[in-house]
Amino acid sequence: MSALEPGRCRASWMSAARRYARLAALTLVAGGALAASPRSAPAQEETERDTAELIGQVVSASTGLPIEGARVILLGSGYGAITDAEGNFRVPRTWAGRDSVEVRYIGYEAGYTIIDLAPEQTTRVTLTLSSTVIRIADLTVEVRQTRRARNLAGFVERMEKGFGTFFTPRDIINRNPRLPSDLLRGLPNVAVGRVEYGRAEVFLGEGARLGCPPALYMDGMYQAGMQFDDLEKEVLGAVEVYKRDVETPMEFMRTGSTCGAIVVWTPDGPGFLDWAGELPDPFE
Repeated sequence: MSALEPGRCRASWMSAARRYARLAALTLVAGGALAASPRSAPAQEETERDTAELIGQVVSASTGLPIEGARVILLGSGYGAITDAEGNFRVPRTWAGRDSVEVRYIGYEAGYTIIDLAPEQTTRVTLTLSSTVIRIADLTVEVRQTRRARNLAGFVERMEKGFGTFFTPRDIINRNPRLPSDLLRGLPNVAVGRVEYGRAEVFLGEGARLGCPPALYMDGMYQAGMQFDDLEKEVLGAVEVYKRDVETPMEFMRTGSTCGAIVVWTPDGPGFLDWAGELPDPFE
């Protein structure tokens, strides 16, 4: 009996070795299956998104004519473009899927459109903008603008009253802002946000706490839905800034607005060159 013990030990050892080999093989197979499992794919899929191209044209809803210089922004991805002389624009790369398109241009109501962008394809759209018009039915209103609201005659007069902040043509040239909002950076009670997609939000006085932008006027006319950085810096001839409603002149106040006002006078506006030429030192 004792002579057979070594053989039995060898058989037992070989049996255990074979079981270990089978277990190791199963472990390798299972490990390979886990490595090939799609459970590891989401991290890669999350970084890869389908892209698309958007092209189109922006036209006036009333005339059908193309609008040059309109700003087109895809709110979901943040990509955008500016229309050319024919009103055409092109966003060569954006995320595929549903997105909202915002269109803005001075003198027009901001337009919003929902679109579906097919993956790896070009989507063409025609976007329309409506002019800013207020219609009152069965009522005739005669509007007589004051001279100060019509042109620059009241600029120095308002400045001498001590309310508001004023930038003369010389001030603007000296500051040389890259964006209109850069003109206001560093002023007390003025909040200028980070530049995103070519513009920064501007809030004046209480508007910073309330999160509402100031009313924007250009050559005495209210620009509905527009912000300061929607303007090109070349249109800044002279600027008036009113941070509180109590200091804002009546001609630049909006009903119920407590967010202040920014008044821009353009070099091409009526009487600007004559006015600028008559400014005494240090304003000229």
